[in-house]
Amino acid sequence: MKKYFLFLLALTVTSLRVDAKDIIIRGKVPVYVSPEESAEVRLAVADLLRDLQNVFGQKSPLVDQQPKSGTAIIVSTGNHFKSKHAAIKGWEAHQLFINNGQVVLNGADPRGTIYAIYTFSELLGVKPLWFWASQAPKKRAELHLPDRFLKVFKSPDIIYRTWLPNDTDFLSPWQERSQENYEAIFESMLRLKLNTIEGGIADSNSFGPSMALGRQAQAAKRRGLVNTGHHMQIFGSNYSNWSQYWKAVRHQDVPELTIANRNALAEYWGYHIDLAMKNKAEIIWLVGFRGNRDIPFWEFFPDAPKDAQSRAKVIGEMVQLQIDLLKKKTGNSNPPMRLTLYNEMTTLLAQGFLQIPNEPSLIRNFVAARRDHFPAQDIYKHQFSSNEPTGYYMNFQFTSTGSHLAQAEGPRKMEQNYRIVDSLSKGQLMFSVVNAGNVREHVVELAANAAMMWDFKSFDPKLFLKNFSSTYFGQDLGQEISNLYLDFFNAYWQQKKADIPGFERQYIFQDMRYARSAEMILSDLEKGKFSLNPLENHPMDNPDKGSVGYFRVIPEDNGVTNQLEAILKGTETAIKKLEKITDKADVLYNSKLTVGKVFFNDNLRGQAYVMLHLNKMLNSLAQCYQLKDATAKKKELLKQSLTELKLMHQQLDQAEHDQFSDWYAKETKFGIDGIEKRMNALLIKPIW
Repeated sequence: MKKYFLFLLALTVTSLRVDAKDIIIRGKVPVYVSPEESAEVRLAVADLLRDLQNVFGQKSPLVDQQPKSGTAIIVSTGNHFKSKHAAIKGWEAHQLFINNGQVVLNGADPRGTIYAIYTFSELLGVKPLWFWASQAPKKRAELHLPDRFLKVFKSPDIIYRTWLPNDTDFLSPWQERSQENYEAIFESMLRLKLNTIEGGIADSNSFGPSMALGRQAQAAKRRGLVNTGHHMQIFGSNYSNWSQYWKAVRHQDVPELTIANRNALAEYWGYHIDLAMKNKAEIIWLVGFRGNRDIPFWEFFPDAPKDAQSRAKVIGEMVQLQIDLLKKKTGNSNPPMRLTLYNEMTTLLAQGFLQIPNEPSLIRNFVAARRDHFPAQDIYKHQFSSNEPTGYYMNFQFTSTGSHLAQAEGPRKMEQNYRIVDSLSKGQLMFSVVNAGNVREHVVELAANAAMMWDFKSFDPKLFLKNFSSTYFGQDLGQEISNLYLDFFNAYWQQKKADIPGFERQYIFQDMRYARSAEMILSDLEKGKFSLNPLENHPMDNPDKGSVGYFRVIPEDNGVTNQLEAILKGTETAIKKLEKITDKADVLYNSKLTVGKVFFNDNLRGQAYVMLHLNKMLNSLAQCYQLKDATAKKKELLKQSLTELKLMHQQLDQAEHDQFSDWYAKETKFGIDGIEKRMNALLIKPIW
């Protein structure tokens, strides 16, 4: 990644210097695509034609004969195009070079060619995250390339590089507004050189005679992406479609959905294997056994056992049933598979109850700790063999305790997670998945993950941030803004000390924790209760569900004796840091920035203000709570808390512009309106 950015910088300088031997790309440059190219490559070519028109202001023709002379762009996979350069080889490898005055975009396989296409768009000035950054490419008259131009990208270090768009309360309604919105995430993934999307393979339209893939799986296939099931969707299935399958496909009464009815389960899962195979979808098959949503199977199946060891035994039996079924239907003795060791399975594995099948093509997909972001105990206790494909799932966005309105983890923390997993697995990491959530709030972290997974060995989070900031905000301010990003990530309250040696910011207080903390304190205020530890006994602290430590506020780690004092001290510290950050951001925004002002406000300045207002909101609310008598001061503090919440809401409104208008219109998971309503109701109670 480092070499790539240095190359782009050098190329930018070179392109400004006219050389007699330069190859000059202008508007109307013809684009030739080898007739053997696949549909997914041609879809990327359509994006290239759009990029060329946006940059040069003129349409480029798509020609069916290779131009014999003159400047042209040649798109070719493998050895479809004969030239002085040998065709590149290796999984997703690609190259860009000049051949007889023409630019050749060559991949070892179709996805490699797609990456070559989007890499060329970057040379034109089309940034990988242009859509999410609200940065359309600048117009230019021409692009200069030296006649010996050659750029080679060898195969990525991590084979499968995945996004999981999950908990998409903002993204999903926004995607439904237009096809462009719906497609944006898939195009962006490929521009960042990702190759896999996690989600469903079927939807309600998949149970008719056509056996159509679900909408997301269709879009992924059309774009050339691999598909894999979410951690509760066996082979991409969903129990919400159980009744529809039996009625629409089998035309019979719906059998009971129980553990004992394994034949019916196997038939239902088998249909989804057949569905994917019929549609020739590229799949990493998900095996496992969970409930109908993000819950353990024993909360859903009525005949589930009660003890941990028996539950683990059921999971093991179901996984083996699925593997045997998959091998039979695909005719492949080693089909690509993954087992996501999520939540309760993490606990069962760490306890030694869950046994992972010894399958050479089964990716053991370990998961970050529930509600926080560090490798869980199961991977530390697991005894890795010398040949054990390993994956890791990290969540940039939780809708319970985590980052929902503002990014919080950052590239460094992401890197540290993956370095630990790769080390523990003896260098066998081959699959990465990050929960992208609503995408827009987390594009820096997502871009960092994509860069690291391609060039795992040399990835440097600080260098990445500098290059990212230079790309989207200009070279002159790249270092200054990257430092501001680092300051922002380090401004979060660390409410609990790390228990993994050397792991910085292992525990932090993300934005959703502010919402739930406010609700806990408001509940006490409404009931006239008081506690020095108001965050104890949250209903989601349930070890049986693998969920322990909702807030993780440890008074002693904050140098105080109770949670209330910890809240006050932690928020005061964060406020001081965030005020410095917002002051610097204001200067940059109002006086220095000439490139990327909108994105800077959306992604850094605005998010810093969101967290500043949340800290002030919780701090004022805690001060109000601390005053036991209903005095004017107590009421004033509650008013201040409400004001800060409203200011935070207004900051979100500023991020709703252009294609992102009404982005937060469906906001319910944080619950801004509900908290405001409760505060207003308290203010009019006759106790003040």
